[in-house]
Amino acid sequence: MDREAAVIRAEMNQTRAELDRKLELLEARARAYPHQLSERYVPDFLAEKVLGSLLTIIGARMALSEWRAHHNRRRQIRAAVESYGRG
Repeated sequence: MDREAAVIRAEMNQTRAELDRKLELLEARARAYPHQLSERYVPDFLAEKVLGSLLTIIGARMALSEWRAHHNRRRQIRAAVESYGRG
């Protein structure tokens, strides 16, 4: 009986050591994972932010120029209608 108990204890200790080793590896991977992700995606994210900002500025300029052209057309039409009524 004592020999069987010793074998079981040895197997339990071995299993516990293996589980501890696996847990340490998983914890090390969990600590390293966010850092690896940031190294992998931050440059792309920066490029996307720059590109998005550039496209937003271009779109805003286009919209502003269209608004100004529309506003100028309305002003010209009003001036033409007023001059037609005077003449």
